[in-house]
Amino acid sequence: MVSSLPASARTAAPAAGRGRLERLEPFALPALAVAVALGVALRLWSTGPLWLDEAQTVQFARVPLADLHEALKTDGAPPLYYALLHGWLDLLATFGVGDSAWAARSLSMVFSLATLPLAYLAGRRLGGSRRHGEIALLLFAVNPWSVRYAGEARMYSLVVLLVLCALLAMERLRRNPGPWPAVALGAVTAALLYTHYWAMFLLVTVGAVLLVRAVRSQEDRRSSRLALTGMAAGGVAFLPWFPTVLYQSDRTGAPWASRPDLGSIAILPAEWWGGFGPVGSTLALLVVPLSLLAVFARRRPGTSTITFVRPLGVTARLAVVAGGTLLVALGICLATGGAVVGRYTAVVVPLVLLLLVFGVLTLPPVAGVSVLATFATLGLLGSLTMATTPHTQAGRIAALLNENSKPGDLVVYCPDQLAPAVESELTATGLEKLTLPAQANPAVVDWTDYEEQIAKLSPRVLADGIADYVQAGSNVTVWYVSGVGYRTHSRVCISLRDRLVAELGIPALVHDRTGRGYEKASLERFRR
Repeated sequence: MVSSLPASARTAAPAAGRGRLERLEPFALPALAVAVALGVALRLWSTGPLWLDEAQTVQFARVPLADLHEALKTDGAPPLYYALLHGWLDLLATFGVGDSAWAARSLSMVFSLATLPLAYLAGRRLGGSRRHGEIALLLFAVNPWSVRYAGEARMYSLVVLLVLCALLAMERLRRNPGPWPAVALGAVTAALLYTHYWAMFLLVTVGAVLLVRAVRSQEDRRSSRLALTGMAAGGVAFLPWFPTVLYQSDRTGAPWASRPDLGSIAILPAEWWGGFGPVGSTLALLVVPLSLLAVFARRRPGTSTITFVRPLGVTARLAVVAGGTLLVALGICLATGGAVVGRYTAVVVPLVLLLLVFGVLTLPPVAGVSVLATFATLGLLGSLTMATTPHTQAGRIAALLNENSKPGDLVVYCPDQLAPAVESELTATGLEKLTLPAQANPAVVDWTDYEEQIAKLSPRVLADGIADYVQAGSNVTVWYVSGVGYRTHSRVCISLRDRLVAELGIPALVHDRTGRGYEKASLERFRR
């Protein structure tokens, strides 16, 4: 601890640190600009085909808006992002650019880019200085999680944007209590609920904090009550959709997910900062210490002396809301069979990043600059990996089918969860399709009573039917698309393949699962 040094050392150390910082000062803004520019470029760099969730999202976005509610009952998601993407794709189509993976992802890119100025505003208003805003801007710009989901046709970038809007509305309410910020907070609350169901966990936690402040803090009583009123109004606006929530919770859920536990939360810092490789693991080690510093420590202005304090103020609220949201989510998911995965934590990621801002500024200046440089350098490396890693190998699978299949061939998808991504790239015509479980439209997975659908499958009966189809046709080829690691299909797919080998012989491996990509699949060719 710096305060244990002799007085002469304590005065010399800050002076030496100030000297080094003064030499670096002219490079600070250019370095920030370069890092942010790279973060922006990486958000726009998205190649390769859509993976399962994205392909399914685009399918729903293309149905008439009047049919969207019925379609989403089979998926388990609220409608706002899909409705916005519907309009966005129609707009892009008028310019002739609406039919590509990049076009489908571009709406998320817009939302992610919009978070950058809001991150600066949130940091500056919460921290009270331009430096807080600049560090917030840097951390958001280089964050690999943010870069990844800027390049996915999913709602997570929109969730982050809305959380920042809600945070700014609440900060405005705290400073200048009045009806209009409460109205804005209500609108954002409703938008969050209509975008992702994890918003419920966030709003429950925020509501509990506001209730405590409304009761215990004379100074914040009016602003807290106004905030609660605005959030309640947003909740009322969500009530027409709530019966659908109950239906989805009962009939769809997350059958693909393993049962969550505390370990599901412990691994999140690595997921937020690049995954479980060297980059993500290194930066994850900084997240908890910096968060603890932000909450429990302060640095005396103009010195390198850090003192421990009682957790109060904005950092305590950020930590309570972020941690409380994760614990509420874990508890409810344990009770309902829901999933705790990194992408769902979009409601928490902006709060954690803002908390890190305060942690960095608690460090002695030279150490703070070093930590920021580490975040910027490794964060951009992790972001580059996120931006350039293919979302799926479905493009290669589809290309092989387009080139080598012929009308009358049978394509078998086991599991059916591989079909939407491949189908989005498939141009070959006249093919027969079989998904396990059977889907009316192979491009969309119906999650309704999904485990019951799988339990009814009989690999023996399916293999016999496939063999009969091959026997009845002329020179028919069976193309078997399969993947590993799918909890729902661990029994079915292996058994079906074994039966097909017995009926049709050893298949030729056309594409294996090696190589880069998140969603991996193999392609085998069976011929009698």
